[in-house]
Amino acid sequence: MWRSVGCLLLFLAATSAAVAEPSRFTCDTPRGKRVELGPSGKGGDAQWIDDDLDTVRPAVVIDGDTFTVTWGTSVAAEGKGGAKLTTYVFAAARRTAASIFATRTDDTTAEIFRFYFGDKSLYKLTSRLGGPSADTKAAPFVATYLATCRQQSPAAAKP
Repeated sequence: MWRSVGCLLLFLAATSAAVAEPSRFTCDTPRGKRVELGPSGKGGDAQWIDDDLDTVRPAVVIDGDTFTVTWGTSVAAEGKGGAKLTTYVFAAARRTAASIFATRTDDTTAEIFRFYFGDKSLYKLTSRLGGPSADTKAAPFVATYLATCRQQSPAAAKP
């Protein structure tokens, strides 16, 4: 009897330790496009442009309702400066059985990050409002990106 209780307690302790460990994912180079205004600068002249994301390697960590996304240039581009990574930590992300997602906003940009558990894919939707500049690069745009991810083994994730 006591042996059974001891085994059950050991099993529960091991299970809770395994559940408590965050899930870590490394992602392939994302694919994506952005909408930009054409040469006329008018809304009817908008066009989808392929983004150059060859040096971007996103990473995702999910720990309960905490959703961490690292996005940016992880490889120095030829003729350009070093790597520039940005990590966003969302402490109260919205989690469902199928996905986890969070939003980030500042004065000029809104971003939605969503990770789907089933196909291990990361979506990023960006919307930026340009300032009162005549420069077409400052014009409003929307960009959408998709990256396929792989789960890291717990041993590989530890430093």
